[in-house]
Amino acid sequence: MILKNFTYSSWRVSALMVVIATAGLLPVTTASAAEQEGPPGLNEKVGEALQQKMKPLLDAKNWDGALAIVEDLLKTLDRNSYDTAFLSDIKAKIFLQKNDYAAAIAPMENTLRLADANKNFFDKKTVLDVIYFLAQIYYQEGTSSKVATVQQQYFNKSSAYIKRWLQTSPKKNQEATLFYASILYNQAVANPDKIDLELIKQVQTEVQEGLLTSLKPKEGFYVLLLASLQQLGELAKSTEVLELMVTVKPDNKTYWQQLLATYLNMGGGTEKDEEKSRESLARAINTMERAQALGLMQTPKDNYNLVTMYYNAGQFGRATDLLYSGLKTGAIEPELKNWQLLAYSYQQIGQDMQAIAVLKEASKGFTTGQIDFQIGQIYSQMDNRTAEAYSYYANAVAKGGLEKPHSAYMFLAYTAFELEKFDDAQAAIIKTLATPEGAKDGQSTRLKSAIEDAIKEREAAKAVVDGKKL
Repeated sequence: MILKNFTYSSWRVSALMVVIATAGLLPVTTASAAEQEGPPGLNEKVGEALQQKMKPLLDAKNWDGALAIVEDLLKTLDRNSYDTAFLSDIKAKIFLQKNDYAAAIAPMENTLRLADANKNFFDKKTVLDVIYFLAQIYYQEGTSSKVATVQQQYFNKSSAYIKRWLQTSPKKNQEATLFYASILYNQAVANPDKIDLELIKQVQTEVQEGLLTSLKPKEGFYVLLLASLQQLGELAKSTEVLELMVTVKPDNKTYWQQLLATYLNMGGGTEKDEEKSRESLARAINTMERAQALGLMQTPKDNYNLVTMYYNAGQFGRATDLLYSGLKTGAIEPELKNWQLLAYSYQQIGQDMQAIAVLKEASKGFTTGQIDFQIGQIYSQMDNRTAEAYSYYANAVAKGGLEKPHSAYMFLAYTAFELEKFDDAQAAIIKTLATPEGAKDGQSTRLKSAIEDAIKEREAAKAVVDGKKL
């Protein structure tokens, strides 16, 4: 993935006057001036055209008109002359004013070509500025492209220019170091199928150098360091960087989210890493709660995720308290599955009646028989509560909306059988066997036989009693 945090717009030039504000300051000299020290002067034709025609266009911000004048003049000049170099520089700056950065590349590179061949054409600062702008523009074009090969070409160009700038600039600064590191990173990941890990390591070298050059390093250094560590799969070191980032920028929700995700990824180890997994999960929980204390990550989804983290950590009591509170206050979406999870959580801490109470409360807002079925199952696991279980199973099949209808009919048949409601049991088992799942279940067939035998015994006993009465 191309990192776009450090695009050309970060170093975008302020409003440039294409030539000096007053055209009268442009040098107009004779040929003998070229023999003097410093840059040669413009020839008379070029100078007059710029003074008389260019200034009104510049004042009116008529960039296309100004560009047309430059183009006409360039057609008449020696391609290796100072006039060509000067006009190429103006042409590039016009394109910059038009925000057409790609078009500025060719005249800017032509300016640099002539400056390299003629050391007296421009001073060192002007040349360095041209080099730096070229690095920025190529970088911007690289991040804008969606073609990996094109990206790589632009990033290679950008890298070459910024390296030249760093080698010739009298003073290295944070911006340039950060810029170079971002170029290296994007070179490394331009082909997502083949990340260049050696370049990633170079990114880390540049970032470490940048971090050591200032008491207050730019935030971008940490972003790049984190991205490089993630590419290398170094999750533990990534959390160290992220912990520092949330300390420096505690109001940045993205950093907290990344820190949480990294701890959760670290917690997904094997059984052999169970202790490390528990520690990572605990750190994830701590991260979420620290972020929430700052007013961040408090959406219903975030609150639910915190509950599930406590649940996965085996802290059912805490998970239950948070879930119940969230459902009551609306901090967690009052969806059926959330109420069901709350009931299950109460069961996990041995509070079956509280689990039933929660489901009964949920049934006020949902008409599905699934809630009644779950209540019936809880009653079935309790001593001497078969009658209640039977009642809720009956309600469940009557309401419908069941996830597994055959299971509900099966439990209804069992409880009816235990309560010796054989006719009800028989009706329920017939419904069970009518479902594809029930027909395949051997227990259903055996229960049907047991119910039929019980009915036969009942009828036989009834017949004996009736015979005695006669």
